Amino acid sequence: MKRVLGKNTVLRVAAVADVATAAVAAAVVVAADAVSSRAVKRLSHRLRRVHGGAGQHGKALLTLALSARGAGCKAHSMKVDAPETQNGFDGLFSAARFLLTLGLLIFISYPGLLLGTRAFCYRDTGLFSYPVAYYLRDSLRHGHWPLWNPCSNCGTPFLAQWNTLALYPLSLFYILLPMPWSLNCFLLGHLLLGGIGMYRLAQDWFGSRFAASVAGLVFAWNGLSIHCLMWPCHAAGLAWMPCVVWQCGRAGQQGGGRIYWAALAGACQMLTGSPETILLTWLIVAGIFVRDVLHAPHDFWRIGRRLLGLGVMVGALSAAQMFPCLDLLAHGDRTSSAGSGFWSLPPWGLANFFVPLFHTAGSLSGVFSQDEQQWTSSYYVGVLPLALAAVALWRARGGRTLLLAVLALAGVLLAFGDAGLVLNFFKRAVPLLGFIRFPVKFITLTVFCLALLAGAGSAWLQTQSPEAVRRSCSVPGTMIGLVVLLVLALAYWFPFPFDSWSAVWPNALGRLAFLVAGLAVLALVCKAQRKLARALLAFGFLVWMGLDICTHEPQQNPAVPARAYAAEPPPMTPPPQIGESRAMLSPEAEKTMDNLVNPSLLNLYLGQRAELFSDCNLLNGIPKVGGFMPMHLAPEQKVEDLLKSGKADPGLLEFLGVSQIAPPRPLFVWEAQTNFMPWATIGQKPVFLDDDATLAALCAESFLPRRIVYLPALARGEIEANADGHAQILSSHVGQSECVFQTSAESLTMLVVAQAYYHCWRASVDGAPVPLWRANYAFQALEVPPGRHEVRIVYVDRAFQAGAVISIMALLLCVAVIWKGSRRVSNSGAE
Repeated sequence: MKRVLGKNTVLRVAAVADVATAAVAAAVVVAADAVSSRAVKRLSHRLRRVHGGAGQHGKALLTLALSARGAGCKAHSMKVDAPETQNGFDGLFSAARFLLTLGLLIFISYPGLLLGTRAFCYRDTGLFSYPVAYYLRDSLRHGHWPLWNPCSNCGTPFLAQWNTLALYPLSLFYILLPMPWSLNCFLLGHLLLGGIGMYRLAQDWFGSRFAASVAGLVFAWNGLSIHCLMWPCHAAGLAWMPCVVWQCGRAGQQGGGRIYWAALAGACQMLTGSPETILLTWLIVAGIFVRDVLHAPHDFWRIGRRLLGLGVMVGALSAAQMFPCLDLLAHGDRTSSAGSGFWSLPPWGLANFFVPLFHTAGSLSGVFSQDEQQWTSSYYVGVLPLALAAVALWRARGGRTLLLAVLALAGVLLAFGDAGLVLNFFKRAVPLLGFIRFPVKFITLTVFCLALLAGAGSAWLQTQSPEAVRRSCSVPGTMIGLVVLLVLALAYWFPFPFDSWSAVWPNALGRLAFLVAGLAVLALVCKAQRKLARALLAFGFLVWMGLDICTHEPQQNPAVPARAYAAEPPPMTPPPQIGESRAMLSPEAEKTMDNLVNPSLLNLYLGQRAELFSDCNLLNGIPKVGGFMPMHLAPEQKVEDLLKSGKADPGLLEFLGVSQIAPPRPLFVWEAQTNFMPWATIGQKPVFLDDDATLAALCAESFLPRRIVYLPALARGEIEANADGHAQILSSHVGQSECVFQTSAESLTMLVVAQAYYHCWRASVDGAPVPLWRANYAFQALEVPPGRHEVRIVYVDRAFQAGAVISIMALLLCVAVIWKGSRRVSNSGAE
């Protein structure tokens, strides 16, 4: 008995010693950032060797210390202490309250859109975004998978376009619910998604809910995010940006199931089809990886393998969208030389971070934008976030703040385009950047980093004394105030011809008012003693920042009554039908519509709909020559350029089946044509020419599309057909992805279809495959044998099919791993 008691006593003494040793080690690990992970592992191994089985308590404590060291390293790098030192008021800034605050700002700004009485309509919203969403919704509701769009550009791939959101999961919201209300809520809802994503990222980085609320609000509620409501793809891609960065960071550090959660987030962003935002997101992830590796070089392979596996999984999950998109990119008109200096950030563009209306011109719709670039009307984040970002760079310098500062500066330099000297260098190193047409899009990177820097500054201030807060805010506040006054002076003494002084000076003085009052409220937040008073002042500070954005421009995305999208047939009789004929705007009418203005946005849009401008024809299901899509088939685009230049022979319009033409004058009137051909014709004589000669022949009077068809020179030895004046098409059916014709001919002849050629189309005669040739440079033709036959031309996208199989398998793998991990956690919790 004495021996047993003695043994137990020895074990307890050893355990106490173990705990004491581990406690000392924990204190060293947490306090000294210089202790390497290798030294920590060596210490842990030595504890296990010395104490054996009695070291479990110490081992647990040391493990807890290692976790604390990880959090401590983050706090040390940002110089942020625990927020609980501020009387616990930080706990009031929950994610739900943050979303409520952001939701309140959204409702104040867009009540009619949320209630369904109004709808976004400005610029691309009404001309592209809504028609494309409507076409997707209409196709799926009629049981058609939208692989092909027969209504635009004489036919063009639809799902393969990178921003139609055809496979984006959240598109189901506006597919299932009434439009335009559902699309409005889809767009505004992504502001909430982006805000909560940034909230989680900032909370993970800074350990402060108040700082997370600041960062989330700055990212979701700024001039750029609000302007991106014009495009569902960009609004959605931007919303997923912080979530992907957050999940990728956790996946790299923790591995396991985090990799699959990050893969799902990354795939959702991929499926939005916003390539510039996706590229910048992964640039940030790469920057964080480099920063972590420099901080802990021995973790290179561990984190690198996880991120590599994560990238592969994201690619697999989004393969159903990526494979068709890459296929179209290889056959489309977009190349790495598409990017140019057009719509770059002007050299004085930095001033708009302080005075949003500096050197901007107002349109009749009331939207102000820089004359040098009109991709975005604003990228203003607010004067208070700029002050907080300056505090972070001045007082809370660390690894992450320096990384964010470098990325923010890089975003500005890249946005300058050729003037910044950096973009051309990177284009030579990474040709993929050449696909980005407008350099100003790189400002997205700056806005993202400024939001996090504002969060870092607010987190640091939260742990300081009132006197330190006053000193730390006064210097950046004074400097920003002086910059605002300097910009105002430049606007007065050196105005541009299009400047409006009556708009600039109230705009600048308003920013000063928001700056002074906001910093005063922030000082009161840190000075107040009562928890409730501090919380109310802090929420007031958030709302004040939001009101700065609400008032920084007269309006960015003006709305119209929802009836603007009501079913309204264009003024033409009869309207063209798929498979029969097409409408076309004359080149002069197209130019007039490009420059058309009207102080009434509703009347302007109703006129654009009546003229079937851009993609408005999709709202009525009317096929037309021309249209706007992000990527066009290269041969069809060259034919369209001939039409726009006026060089094409009238026979080309006859071949394309143009039955309605919009003349230059008067507008909103359509002229019916009587000499148009149906989409499908038969019996033409093949003439073999190379591509250049074919384009020239389409401009010559000798082009007689009813008698001849131009085929590629390489088909000369493959085609034996000839003219057949007695051949006829007995019946025809042209759908979205299938064309069926019943033909009759006396000899081997050609069937010609005035639909854009793409390699995904497959032809068969009585079920037997036959080659489908490119006809008249950009369209379709095939040989038809004599007699009566059934001809089918079916759209078969092998890239989509292969990608869909890969995506489904990857999704099942993610679900299985996540489900298994959740079961393991629940079982361990039950035990």
